[in-house]
Amino acid sequence: MIAYIKGKILQKGAGSVVLVVQDVGYRIFVPAPTLECIHVGDDREFYTHEHVREDARDLYGFETPAEFGLFLKLIKVSGVGPKMALNIMSLGADKVGDAITRGDVTVLSSLSGVGAKTAQKIILDLKGTLAELVTVSSGDIDLLDALKSLGYSQREAQDALSKIAPTEKTDDRLRAALKLLGRQR
Repeated sequence: MIAYIKGKILQKGAGSVVLVVQDVGYRIFVPAPTLECIHVGDDREFYTHEHVREDARDLYGFETPAEFGLFLKLIKVSGVGPKMALNIMSLGADKVGDAITRGDVTVLSSLSGVGAKTAQKIILDLKGTLAELVTVSSGDIDLLDALKSLGYSQREAQDALSKIAPTEKTDDRLRAALKLLGRQR
């Protein structure tokens, strides 16, 4: 199973790119917003899902763990395969997550191939499960892990970190987050 891949973009096509890794080209299907930002010759890395069928082996690639996580959640919904999930991801991970959180069937069903019933099923299955996919800045990942190891939930830790001002020192941010969390309990 190919879970991560890094290389140089050789070709850019409709819905996919060819990524060259050590003289081997891999076709990777990517969401439309990602495809728009890619240029031939770029060095790129993708978190990938390898979908194996009787007649094909397809790679679906995402630039961030949050996008990749949302894709994996979408394909676990009954009736949503990788191609439909990639089509849904063409809205952008933030917009999809927001539509699911708000229960907005119209946004999801506006995509070709996604009917109202499928959109309702996606919302029903995933509403409330997207909190851990909220994007966290790279500097806050260690802080988030530290707070979680102290017994705080993902949501509590993210809320606390979003309420404190960014400073240069990680220790200062951790102290501020702990003070804020201590007041809430």
